[in-house]
Amino acid sequence: MRSHRPRHRAAAIAALLLLALITIGAPSPAAAATIDWHGSLEDALAAAEQSGKPIFAFVYLGESPRQSSGQRQEISIRGDGVQARAQIDLELMLQETLADRDVVSAARSFEPLKLDLCDPGTDAARVRLKVGPGVDAGSETRVAMYPITLFLDPTGKELFRRHGCVPAVGYAAQLQQGYDLFLKRKAVLDDPQDARKRRDLGRAYMELDPTAGDRVYASAVEHLDAAIQLDPENLTGANFDARVDLAILRIPEGPAEAVSALSALQGEDADGHRKLELQYYTAIAHFVTEDYASAKRLLRAFETNDRNSPYYDSPWTPQALGLLEYLKQIAP
Repeated sequence: MRSHRPRHRAAAIAALLLLALITIGAPSPAAAATIDWHGSLEDALAAAEQSGKPIFAFVYLGESPRQSSGQRQEISIRGDGVQARAQIDLELMLQETLADRDVVSAARSFEPLKLDLCDPGTDAARVRLKVGPGVDAGSETRVAMYPITLFLDPTGKELFRRHGCVPAVGYAAQLQQGYDLFLKRKAVLDDPQDARKRRDLGRAYMELDPTAGDRVYASAVEHLDAAIQLDPENLTGANFDARVDLAILRIPEGPAEAVSALSALQGEDADGHRKLELQYYTAIAHFVTEDYASAKRLLRAFETNDRNSPYYDSPWTPQALGLLEYLKQIAP
């Protein structure tokens, strides 16, 4: 009898994919710094029109006018379940994450906007940005988790959003990711027939950890498919890279098909520039299908002390060794 459940396996694969696609460095020491926030959505849009910068909006629920600071302190002291934990996390986000040196530095690439939805003056922005607390009719629970970070282009069009509190190192990386997406999207808007630019934008959407069926996933597929069509002979390399990306993206949906696709793509990788990545993700696909023996066989190549080996310090080696160690525990 297996000791795990399908939903646990799905969560594990999602975490592994996200970990492999986003590289986050070591935390930097906190430093006294401030973000030059705009006070309203109108001000941020006006500034973006002049600067050409994208906008990032930090949307949160501050102190209600009817809630005193003493009441907030009492909630924190009592440890009133989810509410208390969320409030503590928000305070850390406001006081530490948004004052972190790297976060402040990354924010300079944007027109930053901070909106407290408990302020009645933000009502129009709440409606326009669609950040109100929706309610699930089936469970009567709120489905919007605050804070919300939205990334908008200079016209106010939403690119993507993130929910929840994030430590400084992760938030700085998230801001960089948002700016990178903006630049790649701008490059495609300037030259939509460039296959490489299409592939790069598709990959940028892919690295946002999309879920099949959501808007980000659809955008990733749209641009990767466009790259394939614009470079049918693979003259720029965009065709091959886009097909690799699509095969990786679709592992959670169809792992058996992904094994076949990734294995075939390894045979096309003439210069080996994606050899280790293909090997790692083929192992991931085997893992999802519960073919642990095949997964371990591929992952063992990363287990080397030879400093001259390409496996020794590749970007995929830490993730490969982590998965191999996990497989040794569940399938000795």
